[in-house]
Amino acid sequence: MKSLVKTKLIWDIDGTLLKTNGAAAIPFAKAVSDFAGVNVEIDRKNLSGFTDYEIAMHLLSSRNISFEMRDISEILGQYVKNLPNSLESVGIDLLNNADKTLEKLLNMPTIELLIGTGNCLSGAKVKLEYVGIKNFFSDENLFCSSESHWNRDLVIGKAKSSVAANEIGIVIGDSPRDIISARNSLLYVIAVPSGAHTHAELEIHRPTEILNKNWQYSDLIIAIEKIWALEI
Repeated sequence: MKSLVKTKLIWDIDGTLLKTNGAAAIPFAKAVSDFAGVNVEIDRKNLSGFTDYEIAMHLLSSRNISFEMRDISEILGQYVKNLPNSLESVGIDLLNNADKTLEKLLNMPTIELLIGTGNCLSGAKVKLEYVGIKNFFSDENLFCSSESHWNRDLVIGKAKSSVAANEIGIVIGDSPRDIISARNSLLYVIAVPSGAHTHAELEIHRPTEILNKNWQYSDLIIAIEKIWALEI
C-alpha cells in the first residue's frame, strides 16, 4: 500500500477503538448526580456522539438545574477520578484488534494517527492507557472536548486545523455526529457500525466510506485507498 498523500487518521474512541460496556457511564452519572442532588441516568444510545461536556450540560439542563462551564469541568474532574476503578470493575474491550491495526498504521510513513473524541482529555487518556494504546498517539495529536471546545464540531474543527494544505484528514467514527462534524470541517469520514448505531443508521448520513461491524485491517485499508483515489 502506497500513498502519494500525507494522511491524518482522526480516530474516535468509544464505539470505534474500544467498547466501554457502560463502565464510563457509571462514574459519569454519579458525578452529575452528586452535583445536581438528584439521581440521573445516561441514555447511551441517544447521547452517542455527544461530548462529555454536552452530556453533562444536557443532563443538568433537562432537570432545569443551572450551571456554569466551570461546574461542568469540576463534574468531569470527579468523573475521571472515579473512572479507573469503574474500568477495572466492569472491564472494557478493544474493538476489531485495534491495537494491531494501529501498530501497522503507525509504521506507514505517510500515515499519522490522531484522536478526535468527545471525551475530555483526562478521561481519554485514562481509557487509552487502560487498554494499552495510548502510546500510538502523541499528546499533541489528542483532540478532546474542553471548556473552549465543548461540542464535537469544535473538537473536529480543531483537529482539522492540524491538517496542512498538502495533507488529507480522515475521521473514523461510529456515530452520525462523527459523520456530520467531519463533513462540516470538510474532512473525509469512514463510518464504523461497531458502536451504538447500525450500518443503516450511519449510511443515511452519507459517510465517504462505511465498513462492516466486525471490520478487519484489510477493510480499513481498502476504504483509505478509495479516499486516496479521490485525491489523484
